Amino acid sequence: MPDNPDSPLQSLRRQLREHLHRHGRRSLGSPFLNALWNLTGPGPRADCLRRLAWHARHQKLTWPTSRGTRYAADLQQAARLHSDLATFAVPLDSLPEDSGQQLEAALVLLAACPDRRSALPVEIAEPHDTP
Repeated sequence: MPDNPDSPLQSLRRQLREHLHRHGRRSLGSPFLNALWNLTGPGPRADCLRRLAWHARHQKLTWPTSRGTRYAADLQQAARLHSDLATFAVPLDSLPEDSGQQLEAALVLLAACPDRRSALPVEIAEPHDTP
């Protein structure tokens, strides 16, 4: 998927960063963020988790232990086996069925990222991007 500034993936990246910045761990209880995560397809969610796990692969996870943090730790461990983001993938069939667990893992990993902007880059819409 090209990084169209108005794409659902760009919106998801933007909102994850914004909610974590403003609300910290309380972001997990955001109805808006949960709805956005659920409306975004499994492919973009897996891509988001892939980027976050790779960028946080050597960081300590600081959130309390839960199913989401255990999944985040598993993704981190898998990412450590790769020297390049391009070679790391999160298979769609490995995503937990519980979307809340996926979202929690994303927030846990994002919180651990040393550079959140690199982990989840967001394109800025320019006037010539829209018809």
